Amino acid sequence: MTVIPQVAIDVRILTVQKELAGVGQYIQELVTASQRDTTESVRLVPLSFTAHHSSIIAVPRIGRLPWQSVALPLHLRQGRYQVFHGPAFSLPPFVNIPAVVTIHDLTYLRFEETVNDDTRKYLRRVVRYAVGRAECIIVPSTEVKADVLRYFPAVDGSRIRVIALGSDRLRQKAAVEPSAAPQPFLLHVGTIEPRKNLEFLLQAFSILVNRFKVPHHLVLVGGGGWKNQTFHARVQEMKARDRVHLVGYQDDRAVLWYYQHAALYVMPSHYEGFGLPVMEAIASGVPTVMREFGCLNPRIPNSGPKPSLIC
Repeated sequence: MTVIPQVAIDVRILTVQKELAGVGQYIQELVTASQRDTTESVRLVPLSFTAHHSSIIAVPRIGRLPWQSVALPLHLRQGRYQVFHGPAFSLPPFVNIPAVVTIHDLTYLRFEETVNDDTRKYLRRVVRYAVGRAECIIVPSTEVKADVLRYFPAVDGSRIRVIALGSDRLRQKAAVEPSAAPQPFLLHVGTIEPRKNLEFLLQAFSILVNRFKVPHHLVLVGGGGWKNQTFHARVQEMKARDRVHLVGYQDDRAVLWYYQHAALYVMPSHYEGFGLPVMEAIASGVPTVMREFGCLNPRIPNSGPKPSLIC
């Protein structure tokens, strides 16, 4: 009888976050793809401290002790799994099976001022341990690989695997028009936070409206984020503030509609580990303008409209 390797994966984010973005979407897609896999060469086993979905195995907390440091290691040491995957920067201690970690970016080191203090302190602790412990380090781009080697010079580069993200997450969705969608519009998808460089985007949009008299609106799709007080103040100061629409977090069907109907997708970010919204915009056929930050090598679709990519 063939023994199918069991790979445990930490999916706590899916349990605690209602608005999945970035890392959460990555984890969700890993789990979904594993469930669709009919070959079963490897079985992915999602673990969390509670099961909000039938596919997740609940590993209950032990009192008030940290779940990842106590309950999870005890569960993993029972011998059920051949590999553990930490898909969100961290690995549990005291685990004697091979471990894989995904490092999505090193923003907390390259642009530390854009990250909340608690998040930065947490990542400084867990990432150093994870890259030293993992048999394999997954990164989404050569840019992040270079960052890992720069900030953690003791890491052997042969342990790092660049696995690019896919842009087909929305392919099976049916677009649904959100209420009161403005037309025509420029689009940005992402959390409202300093790394996204959205104050610059407001400045550029003001020039388009005031100097060149373009009729477009600016739609920003994404969660509220952090360290964005100055951004919101800039919005209120704009002459064209009635044309800036902060529509908040949207479900996949609405996001797809925005991609499909935007006149232009814009990403001015200071830094991205991969920049998945750019790929999703290109896959939807929308012309795309982005700031060059070194980690994207997009493939233009072979059929359909040919969007432009300007770096």
